[in-house]
Amino acid sequence: MEKDFENKDAIKKLKSLAEDIRFCMYTTYKNGRIESRPMTTQQIDDEGNVWFFASRNTEPASNNGETVTLIYSEPKNNTYLSISGNAEQVNDEAKKEELWSVMSKAWYPEGKDDPNLVMIRVVTEDAAYWDATSSQMVVFFSMIKAALTGTTPDGGDHGKLNLS
Repeated sequence: MEKDFENKDAIKKLKSLAEDIRFCMYTTYKNGRIESRPMTTQQIDDEGNVWFFASRNTEPASNNGETVTLIYSEPKNNTYLSISGNAEQVNDEAKKEELWSVMSKAWYPEGKDDPNLVMIRVVTEDAAYWDATSSQMVVFFSMIKAALTGTTPDGGDHGKLNLS
């Protein structure tokens, strides 16, 4: 069923989906090629911006001002999310302190004061989701029923998230 969300409801839906999945494919388009790499979401803030840590010498850190797409996927729960927006490096020590965790130290052994550690904020412009939180068995039987009856299976909820 198509179900779009607006403003605060859209941000709430975006946060609930992305924060449950946590990992995304951070996707860029350069030199005629689509390039993706896994990234860990640190936070979705109250405006719907997505925050990451990155090393200064990596490709995501060089995307300042460029359009990126974040693709979240949780096949086990049939949940998918696509976010497009502009990436920007942010120098904010208070935000870095807020987002820092013990798990971050695994990637940045020098800690939050590591000179190579940068923060990336993706300002969300467009987002869409697909959420069929049924178990795999329910999805399987829905597909069998659809095949036998000549109908299409229930794909769950999907729609656009308009954050503005």
